[in-house]
Amino acid sequence: MAKRVTKGFADKMSKALKDSKKHCAVCGEPIELVKHVVTQKVTVSDTIRFKEKMVGVCNCNRNEIYK
Repeated sequence: MAKRVTKGFADKMSKALKDSKKHCAVCGEPIELVKHVVTQKVTVSDTIRFKEKMVGVCNCNRNEIYK
């Protein structure tokens, strides 16, 4: 039977303090993923469709995404 591995307090603290986010190469800020939704009108049937895309946002492109 496999032996149960227990982590100590120091292991838990080192994992909690580790920064696992990706950072922007230009500004160095952590990149946040947000869902960007764009509405598109279909001219043939006069309906509206939503185009969803996950976008990484940092200081470099924040003004372009949040118009």
